Order: sequence, then C-alpha cells, then structure tokens
Amino acid sequence: MAKHVSADQVEVARNVDLIDYLERKGEPLKREGRYYRHKVHDSLVIKDQMYAWNSRDEKGAGVINFAKMFYGMSFPVAVLDLNEQGYKVKDNVQEQKPKEPYQYPSHYEVNDRTMAKNYLTNERKIHPKIVHWLDKKDLIAQDKLGNVVFKWKQQGEVVGADRQGTSPMKDGRMFKGIDRNSHGSAGFSVDIGKPNSIHLFESPIDALSYWSIKKEKLQDTRLVSMSGLKRQTMIDEIKRMGKEGHKVKQITFCTDNDKAGREFANKYQGLMSKEVSRIDLPINKDWNREISKEKELVIESSERNQ
Repeated sequence: MAKHVSADQVEVARNVDLIDYLERKGEPLKREGRYYRHKVHDSLVIKDQMYAWNSRDEKGAGVINFAKMFYGMSFPVAVLDLNEQGYKVKDNVQEQKPKEPYQYPSHYEVNDRTMAKNYLTNERKIHPKIVHWLDKKDLIAQDKLGNVVFKWKQQGEVVGADRQGTSPMKDGRMFKGIDRNSHGSAGFSVDIGKPNSIHLFESPIDALSYWSIKKEKLQDTRLVSMSGLKRQTMIDEIKRMGKEGHKVKQITFCTDNDKAGREFANKYQGLMSKEVSRIDLPINKDWNREISKEKELVIESSERNQ
C-alpha cells in the first residue's frame, strides 16, 4: 500500500473534475439544473467540487475527500487513483475570465420578516434576542419566497448570501442555496464584541445555535460560517481579521460531529499550535440539533415537575 505521495501528485489529484471522475468510474448520475444526483444513492447530490450524501450525514468538498468517503480509499491511494487515468481537470474558464461582481438583489427582500423570524426562533430554536439583534443589524432578511437570507457582510458591504427555506418544497426537502456570484471564500459572519478569536462553523444556523447555547460565555470573537468545509474561507478570514486590525489569538473548530467535520477539524488543528487552536464539537450531529435536544430536555423536565 502506498504510504507517500508527492506534492505534485496531490496537486494533480485536487484539480480532477469530480463529475468526470465519477462518470468514468461508472457511477450513474442524473443532472438536475446545476446539480447532479446519484441514481442509486438518490440522497447523494454533487455540485461542482462539493458533495452532500444527506442520508448518511456526509458532506464535503474536493475529489480527494470524495474518494476517501465514497470508496473508502486512504489519502495516498486516492491521490494515486486520481493521477492514473488522465481525468479531466476542473474547468478553469471562469477563473480566467473576469468574474461578474456580486450584487445583492435587494428587490427580492420584503419588509415583513415574520416567516424568517418565526422559523429561526420556533423551528430552529435560535434565541429571540439574537434574531432581533441580527435583524436590527441588517444581517438577516426575508425574500419574496419566504426564505431566510443570511447576508455575508465585509466592511459593511454585502458580498454574498445564504438562503434557507422556511417551509418544505414539493419533494419535502427544505431549500438551501447560495446567491450566484457570492464571494467564493467569504461567508456569513457575526462579531461579538471586539474579536480576537474565530469560531468556524459549517452553516449560519449552526453558528447561531452555538451562540444561543453559549451566549453567556462568548465574548470578543467572530463566528464564521464556511457554508460547508472550505479551507480557503478559514484562511481568508484569518487574513481579513489582520487587515481589520484584529490579532487572532485563537481559532475554534465548531464543525459538525460527523466524519467529514471531524476530519476537517483534526486536520487543520494539527497544522496549528495547540496554544492557538482547539476543537469544540457538539454531542449530537450538529449545533442546531444540540440546541433542539437541550430544549427537549428542558420541556421533559418541566413536565415531570408538574
């Protein structure tokens, strides 16, 4: 079994197009707009170099990570496999052309934010004071379809946005999306006090759930959603903190408590000193489930005491 691979081999593997890799492996895929869905494992969805296998709580980015997750390959075996067949590299045409700048579609916003607020507080159990504060700071909104909009703000400018459905679609799933042309390595972020540390999450909902649980303890930190597991978001956020005059004293990985989340946290904590990094994972699958379980326990305890 291969134990070592070169940096050049790793770079080649990272740039392999994920869809081409799967199709040449014989995986049956069905295109749905900008996404691909596996015909056998229908909860496995792929977009560009990102994937989510919802039924197994597996999600991540990059063809190497996918090969490890889906085929059970080790890192070096995956790298060598991706080097062997002359796979198509991911399309760099968009990188070569000037990217269309992001423009926040404010005309999609509605003044009545009742659905968004109710969803966050009642369905997702986010603390009402936090939701009120986010609304006041114009960090959240509601669009014409009733989606919650999480605005990615940098120096007061909206550079992208997550959108989260508040009611099921026809197929029973909840809509989740990122605005077209959103800044590729930015994400939803919230400053608590004057930040000298960063907490990293996989989604805005998880960041706000964590804040709701630990609101009495969190101070002088920045909560950042990577909208998945994006290394570049972490790197750029550290750089942005420095440019804004904030010295980063600690980075806390608050990813999901699943295979992909744990691997990401352990990998990048291992590249940092223990003095500046730590891992804080939920007991349950993610931080929103953590807060939901806490609320359930409170209700059960109250009912027993009646």
